[in-house]
Amino acid sequence: MAEGTGEEKSVSGELSRLGKQVAEAIGAAWESEDRKRLQVEVTQGLESFGNEVSEALRKASESDAARQVREQTEGVITQIREGDVSEQVRKGLISGLAAINEGLGKLLERLEAPSQPAAPAEPSAETEPAGAPAEPPSSPAESAPPDV
Repeated sequence: MAEGTGEEKSVSGELSRLGKQVAEAIGAAWESEDRKRLQVEVTQGLESFGNEVSEALRKASESDAARQVREQTEGVITQIREGDVSEQVRKGLISGLAAINEGLGKLLERLEAPSQPAAPAEPSAETEPAGAPAEPPSSPAESAPPDV
């Protein structure tokens, strides 16, 4: 069994040594000049990118199109404040609600109609589809097509 213990110490020793070397390699890579240069380059690139985006946004906000949008928005706000638009919206809303109420009233009339006794009347286009018989035929002879 002494041999097994020696092999375990050897495997354990190699794993320990491997761990130390990996840690040293990571530390050396972190402290390397290449990594430091890359970090500086990435930092400068990100700063440059941020500056370019900021400048583009500043220019866009000062453009004629942006100025026109601002002016149009201010005009709409002024119209709303003066009441022209709000009065038109109010009238349109009232008209739309009235149309909805009228339609619902007609629907309620049709839904309530079957519960009331109805006088015999001619079939209307609303109650029966075109070409549908008013009553089902009472015998097979009546439902057969005429001989031609």
